[in-house]
Amino acid sequence: MQDIDEKIRLALTAEDQKAMAAIDRGTGLFELMGMSFKGKQAWMMIYLYVLGLVVAVALVYTLVQYFQATDIKASLNWLLGILTCMFMIVLMKVLAWQQMFKLELMREIKRLEMRIMLVNEKTGA
Repeated sequence: MQDIDEKIRLALTAEDQKAMAAIDRGTGLFELMGMSFKGKQAWMMIYLYVLGLVVAVALVYTLVQYFQATDIKASLNWLLGILTCMFMIVLMKVLAWQQMFKLELMREIKRLEMRIMLVNEKTGA
């Protein structure tokens, strides 16, 4: 597989080689996070992070109330609030990671399309 890749790279022009180098460069975590705040579904990521901030504040409040509760019934009620906040935070993080991985998958598909296009240009197909 490496031999074919090398032959393709040698057959490309300097401009095409620069394009391939940009495509082959991997995406880091922070770049993926930045990409998730752009595009058509940026509203969803903004919503998730704002909601996460609100839930984190609610979690801190319920924790304080839990430790200040004097009777068992009140502490169990606050504990239910803590568990609900933690569940919501986990759910939001899972949704955010799925969105970022979707963006990474779309990037890889575009990368493969670019490779196919460059190979087809060189072979005349």
